[in-house]
Amino acid sequence: MVVFLLRDKTISVIGAGRLGTAVVDSLIRKRHQKVIATRRDQERLEYLKQQYKIEVTNDNCYAVENSEVVVLSVKPYLIDEVCNEIKYHTKDKLVISLAAAKGIAEIEKILTDSRVCRVITGISVYDEVAAYTFGSQKIREDETAVKYIFGVSAREVEEGVLADRTWIACDTGLIAKAIEHKINSLDGLSREDARIMYAATLEGIANNLRRGMTGEEIYNLVAGPGSFTGKLHDFLMENGSYNLITECVKKTVITCRK
Repeated sequence: MVVFLLRDKTISVIGAGRLGTAVVDSLIRKRHQKVIATRRDQERLEYLKQQYKIEVTNDNCYAVENSEVVVLSVKPYLIDEVCNEIKYHTKDKLVISLAAAKGIAEIEKILTDSRVCRVITGISVYDEVAAYTFGSQKIREDETAVKYIFGVSAREVEEGVLADRTWIACDTGLIAKAIEHKINSLDGLSREDARIMYAATLEGIANNLRRGMTGEEIYNLVAGPGSFTGKLHDFLMENGSYNLITECVKKTVITCRK
């Protein structure tokens, strides 16, 4: 019943850059039409209006005042500024922050009369499994609202664990960049064919992970005795590649938990 009611409510997306636009896109794909998007770039606002047939504005206060649920999709260093700007319009509203490394307690100090939630997701919002944490003023319907916007598979976690999900979001770009680098190193296949093949391979890996297989088990299916895969794995180990990846993960998580 709450999902049905939420369909009739307006959701504002404050700061509709890349991630915010992905939130808008996800909502529209779910046939949710009552969306107000904001950003400073007037040209991009016009694009959002034409592409998604939604209301757009560069007035954050107007968007918040005229919506029941607020999604803050601004950079962490802008959160305080934006929260101070909109705080007189957020009373008794669910405010969802997508900013990494900006804690709920910090946001609640400004939005004292709001129900604050942090969500970490990836750039492909519609297809992602988000992680979320609620602040001190959560009501029962808020969890349904979060899952309505970010998907029923979204997981509630302790706030510190959101840093781990942030790494996964970052790794999306790193994985894609690494794949493109490998494709560029191939001199036979066309790039288009190679990308299609990689896409199918990634879908196969994804399906196995969903079935409960570990990365190690998938590796062992490929890396038989004397295989190229096994030899390449040994080469990467000897050159410290995996240690470097571990260091990247730890640095990201530590930074996001500060």
